[in-house]
Amino acid sequence: MKRLSAILLCAALVSGCNDARRDATDEKDPYVRKGLEQMQIKHWNNAIEQFETALGKNPLLARPDLELALIYHQQSKNYIRAIYHYERYLEKRPASEKRPLIDGWIRQAKISLAAEIGQASGDISEELIRLTRENNLLRQQIEKAVEAGPAAPAKPVVVQPPVKKPDPTPVSAAPVERIQIPPPTPDTYNVLPGDTLTRIAKTVYGDSSKWRQIYEANLDSMASENDLKAGQTIRIPTPGN
Repeated sequence: MKRLSAILLCAALVSGCNDARRDATDEKDPYVRKGLEQMQIKHWNNAIEQFETALGKNPLLARPDLELALIYHQQSKNYIRAIYHYERYLEKRPASEKRPLIDGWIRQAKISLAAEIGQASGDISEELIRLTRENNLLRQQIEKAVEAGPAAPAKPVVVQPPVKKPDPTPVSAAPVERIQIPPPTPDTYNVLPGDTLTRIAKTVYGDSSKWRQIYEANLDSMASENDLKAGQTIRIPTPGN
């Protein structure tokens, strides 16, 4: 395990670029772009299909794993697959600036999985075994790529996208339980993936039309009403009339 950690750290240093630059590189893939477009219009199943196709063609892409993890965690509540894709992302980007945030999401998913694991024992065990095998294959591939060095990169091993089992229940449009880590103070809010000012106003005030009060209280840290990032802490003013 120590050797693997050292190899993955070296891979991150050799890459010589930060998360934003590598995300931009991943977004050049047409399937990744299409998946992001489908997420924008909340066509979650279409987005899943595009991201899994991208990984099937190039398993070294990292951005699709993170987006799949967020969809499975926040939308489908398929915690096993969410944990799997969070961990695959961190395998590919061990020095990611997002690592503390992703570690928190993994803990949330594991807590939710523990609460429901007694309800579907057989299916969960089979899924865990299959995903563990895929993770082991990914580790071997990364080790070979690092050992080959930049002058002779290892040929990627093509991993076929996993066969999707039909969800026991369709993706629901109902709000997903949203856990904030660390817990906010009474006058602050920690931005979660997918949050907008109207959504936050609905959560904290019960009235989405009061989003502008939140925006005006955070003009010093927000360039526009859409300038929100997951993990960001914003001020929540006392609501006016």
